Amino acid sequence: MRNEKLIPRTIGALLIVLLVFFGQGAVVIMGGIEGDNSILIRGGIIWGLVIITLLVYGIKFKGLAVLGFCKGEMGAMKKLLYLIPLFVICFSHFTAGFDTSLSIKTVALYIFFTLSIGFVEEIYFRGIIANMWLDKGILKAMMISAILFGVCHIMNVAGGASLPATILQICFAFVYGMVFALIFAIGRNIVPCILMHALHDFCSYVSGEASTTFNIVLGASQFIILLAYLIYILKANSAIMIKNESE
Repeated sequence: MRNEKLIPRTIGALLIVLLVFFGQGAVVIMGGIEGDNSILIRGGIIWGLVIITLLVYGIKFKGLAVLGFCKGEMGAMKKLLYLIPLFVICFSHFTAGFDTSLSIKTVALYIFFTLSIGFVEEIYFRGIIANMWLDKGILKAMMISAILFGVCHIMNVAGGASLPATILQICFAFVYGMVFALIFAIGRNIVPCILMHALHDFCSYVSGEASTTFNIVLGASQFIILLAYLIYILKANSAIMIKNESE
């Protein structure tokens, strides 16, 4: 696909995600909706986009393999260390404990909400955007999807996050985007990306409160593990990437 088609399609996919995320936030803020109802409505709006996207692609392409919903490459998980470093990062949130104030209903709603985020962000940033650019090379697809994924987190400022915290989140999301794009490119299966993304967000939401210093140390530790994992899988799959770039 030529760049003159890739660029507007990439921008279009990005705008769809941004509009929906802005919309779900605006609905609960303007409506003064809080607590469990807020989680339910936000998740419901995001799930709406997921369902519409799956229907459109399923009808247009007679299936969802084009988005990465397929069997995937044999042996891919072994090359990716079975995603163990990502599990470590996810569950490291619980070093701050578990938020015991949450009801079973709220925990269930967080599962509903984080799965919606995992689905929509992975479908759009990996299944659509990264996938469109794979013909131009795995590295280019990784960089473009990861940069857009990272920059999108600037919307956290609108949600009340401080600028320094948002900048750190953007950097973290960029590296995570690189990792997820490579997992998708190597395995040709989007499901592991969706589940790991949802698990990471879920663990973050239901973990206990901690001091600012603790959160900084935890975040730095998670970033180091994530960066080390990215470097490892880049080296371990360098032959595949070189072959892809030369084709």
